[in-house]
Amino acid sequence: MKRFAKMALILALILVATGAGFVTAARQGLFKPDETELRQRYGLPASRYETVGGFQLHYVDEGEGPVIMLVHGSFASLRMYDQWAEVLSKRYRVVRFDRPRMGLSAPSPDGRSDGETDARVIEALADHLGIAEMALVGTSSSGESVAHFAATHPDRTSAVILANTAAGPIAPTGEHFSPWFRAVLAVDQWLGGWHPQAFWRGILEHNFADPAKVTPALVREWTDLNNLPQGSAVVRATDALPSFSGTPADLAAIRAPALVLWSDRDPEVPLETHGRDTLRLLGSPDKALSVVTECGHMMPIECSGPSAARIMSFLDRVIVRE
Repeated sequence: MKRFAKMALILALILVATGAGFVTAARQGLFKPDETELRQRYGLPASRYETVGGFQLHYVDEGEGPVIMLVHGSFASLRMYDQWAEVLSKRYRVVRFDRPRMGLSAPSPDGRSDGETDARVIEALADHLGIAEMALVGTSSSGESVAHFAATHPDRTSAVILANTAAGPIAPTGEHFSPWFRAVLAVDQWLGGWHPQAFWRGILEHNFADPAKVTPALVREWTDLNNLPQGSAVVRATDALPSFSGTPADLAAIRAPALVLWSDRDPEVPLETHGRDTLRLLGSPDKALSVVTECGHMMPIECSGPSAARIMSFLDRVIVRE
């Protein structure tokens, strides 16, 4: 028994030392992925890496016809729209980019990461590509920047599609998190901005109506790309308001045809509150709400087929082809 107790103590000490070493390595950025490898792994044949309006962007420009710009949600990348782009590029020119600090784009030069910054990126990329007018698609947090751009650039906005975005300021509570994921979060705070696969699996499963659809490949992608900016500072202006504070006024100012596309099982921005409020607040004379059933917050990934079909139908109706 004494020998067994001694071995158990030694094992416990080894585990503690290993855990401390792991935390130290993570905090020092030793697990941060290599950008060149990630470009090879997650870049697309049409990927471009250029400095646009002072932003170092990864973007893709595919197809021909009227322009649609797809803006992805928080912690995602332009790969979120792979299935939508495949469908839409058959009839439209589809432009998508990694928002600064996300995907394969660098952080913004001033460290800012907010809707106003992303609206500047939208304008800069449109100017860079010679785009005079476009339809804008935003999902989740990108709805803030898309609504702001559409409200302030009506002459450049042909249509607006908002999918699972907030109608105003939100304060996520995490009340739906499982005990397992709460434990992951408790450990994650000690890792210095590096997040393990368990963290991103929990985020994705929380935002899918069917967690079984979260694949190992998707978890690895989110883990790799979100660990790339580890160590870069995130700056918000000292007088910055909470996210989506200006969205109600922006929605009211929009006049372009608008489609409000919502998931019936979104735990972040529920249909009965944010979905219907977005429709109500929109100033567009031509506006409609379309609900995708059995779908969670990550609509472009989880429910790409039915949602892409509704977008195509809407755009074919409201976009004038020359």
